[in-house]
Amino acid sequence: MKILVVSQQYWPETWRIVDTCERLVKDGNEVTVLCGLPNNDDGTLKKEYKDKSLWKQDRNGVKIIRVNEHPRNHGALNLYLKYKTYQRNATSLAKKLPGDFDVVLVNQLSPVMQSDPAIAYARKHNKKILMYCLDLWPESLSVGGVVERGITKPIYRHYLKVSKKIYHSMDKILVTSPKYIDYLNEVCGVDKDKMGFLPQYGEELFQKKVEPKLDETREHNFVFAGNVGKAQDLQTLVKAASMLKERQDIAIHIVGSGSALQAVKDLAEKEGTSNVIFHGRIPLEEIPSVYAASDALLVNFAKGRLTSYVLPAKLQSYMAAGKPIVGCADGAVPHIIEEAKCGLCVNAGDHEALAKVITEIADADASTKEKYGKNAQEFSQAFFDPDKYFSVLESELKKLSD
Repeated sequence: MKILVVSQQYWPETWRIVDTCERLVKDGNEVTVLCGLPNNDDGTLKKEYKDKSLWKQDRNGVKIIRVNEHPRNHGALNLYLKYKTYQRNATSLAKKLPGDFDVVLVNQLSPVMQSDPAIAYARKHNKKILMYCLDLWPESLSVGGVVERGITKPIYRHYLKVSKKIYHSMDKILVTSPKYIDYLNEVCGVDKDKMGFLPQYGEELFQKKVEPKLDETREHNFVFAGNVGKAQDLQTLVKAASMLKERQDIAIHIVGSGSALQAVKDLAEKEGTSNVIFHGRIPLEEIPSVYAASDALLVNFAKGRLTSYVLPAKLQSYMAAGKPIVGCADGAVPHIIEEAKCGLCVNAGDHEALAKVITEIADADASTKEKYGKNAQEFSQAFFDPDKYFSVLESELKKLSD
C-alpha cells in the first residue's frame, strides 16, 4: 500500500508514530508523512530546520514532508498558533499532493483539528481515512479548564461541533483505550460499528537487555519519561518527592519536556527538592538504558474524566522493559497495573500516598521487584505485542484501500 500519514509530530522528536511508520515500510508499504517542524525542549525551533532543504527528507524508508508552523515557545497563545498554523499550512499542501495514495492514516493527538489535512486530501481524491485516536475531543479541553458550563461553555460547544464533524469524516477509528469508544459514541455520536480497540504496543527496543545508564543516580531511582503537560500532573510527583527529602537514597528522574515543564521545575525549586532530577529529552535509542537503571517507572495523571479514560503509551513501553510500575492515576491505568500484578498505584493527585508507595518499592527486596518486572513483561507480550498490533493496523488499512 501507498500510505499518507498525517501527524503534526514526527522525528527527530521521539513520538511513537516514528516507529510505526518505519515498521510499515519494513512490511513492504510506501509511507509519506505530512508533519510540522521539530522543536527543542524550550519550545524553540530546532535551528537546522530553518534550512528549508530539510523540509523534505527520507529517513529509514519514510518520506517526510514538513510544513511551516509557529514555534511552540512558551504560553498558551504560542501553542494555539503552533496548532493553527500547522492545520492551515498542512491542509493547503495536502490538496497539492498527488492522488496516488491508497489510504490515509491520521495519528490523532491534540488538537483533533490536526486531522483536517487528511480530510482535505481524502475528499479531493476520494480516498478513505483511518484515524488512530490517542486523545479525546472536546474532552481534552477540560485539562485547560474549558468545560460545558459557566463562562467557557460557548468555547466547549464550538469545539464539540468541530470534533463531531471531524470524527464523522473518518471511515474507521481505532482507539487506544476501550473507554474511548463509549465517549465517542455518547458525546460525539460516532457509531460503535465504525470503531475498534487497538492498544498501543510495547516497542521491541525496550525488550532487549541493555547496560543501565542514567546520570546523577542514587541507590534507588524512579523514572518518569514522556510528555510533561498539565494532564501528567507532575506537580503531584514533586510534592511526593518533597516528602522524601530525608531519604538521601531515593531520586526521582524526569525525562522529557512539554508545556508544563517550567511550572514543574519552578515548583521543584520552591520545594527545595534536590532529589528531583530533570534530564530533558533523551534520544529514543538511549531510553532503554535509562529504564534499566531504574528501580521502578512512574505513570502520573491529573484527576478528571479524560485522564481516567487514557491508557498511555508509556505504560506499554514500561511493561515491555520489564520494570515495576508505580502509578498515580485513576481509571484505566490502575486497572492494568492491578490486572498485570506489576506494581502499585494510588489515586490521582494523592502525593502523600505516592510518597508511601515509592518508599515501599525502594525498600522492597530484589525478588519482589523482579516479580513485578517479570509480570509486566509477560503481560506486555500477551496483550501489547507489536506483531499483533501491526497485523490489525495493516489489515484495517488494506480494507479501506480496497
